[in-house]
Amino acid sequence: MGTIKTYSYNIEAGDIDFRRRVSLSSLTNFVLITAGKNADENGFGLLELQSDNFTWVLSRLVIDMKRMPTESDTLNIETWVEKIGTAFTTRNFRIFDREQNLIGYAASSWAVIDMQTRRSVLLHTIPSMQRFVMPESTPIGEPGRIHSPAGEVANSFRVKYSNIDVNNHANSLHYVAWLSDCFTPDFYRHHYIRRFEINFLKELTFGDSGDVYRHENALGDYSFRIVTTEKGEVCRARILFEAV
Repeated sequence: MGTIKTYSYNIEAGDIDFRRRVSLSSLTNFVLITAGKNADENGFGLLELQSDNFTWVLSRLVIDMKRMPTESDTLNIETWVEKIGTAFTTRNFRIFDREQNLIGYAASSWAVIDMQTRRSVLLHTIPSMQRFVMPESTPIGEPGRIHSPAGEVANSFRVKYSNIDVNNHANSLHYVAWLSDCFTPDFYRHHYIRRFEINFLKELTFGDSGDVYRHENALGDYSFRIVTTEKGEVCRARILFEAV
């Protein structure tokens, strides 16, 4: 039977935006760092998998916050593997502030791929993972499928050297930054992020370029798709804002 582990983080100057709130990219980074640390401790981290020419890739992520952390907070993030399927594993998170108030949840879906073929690996071939399963869900459930919106171009990008990570593709945090940059500082002065969802569909590699399309579903509720010339639609996302 698996266990729930907690990891603590001090919020540094680079983690906050001009409002002195943790940025969406930084919050996502804290969640992903937590996943990596726990996988390392359990013996199926990135370096362990890469020694067998496999690697982890993030498929879906949802973060649901009661409030966004500020510079005065210390984040304490609990994590555990809820279940392991044929091709995907679900990892959950609970997010607490300095006073141990529960301020948010996250849930993620991961796959293992072969680094040469870039194809999924059946998870039953990694039996050591099974003993770390803790079948406990959260109120937000698993990250779901996001429908492709229409929308208008709100941002553009090109994948460069600094965007590429150890998996030889654009790091997921750059997708979050491209989405976040679809709004002005004045918009962020009057809104905070209540919920963030993202589905990764295809890998982005060096030289890929594209546009971020944004569509407002309802007041403060935005859907996105990232589309490239070379690969078509590579990502879908949703951000739900609430007024400050």
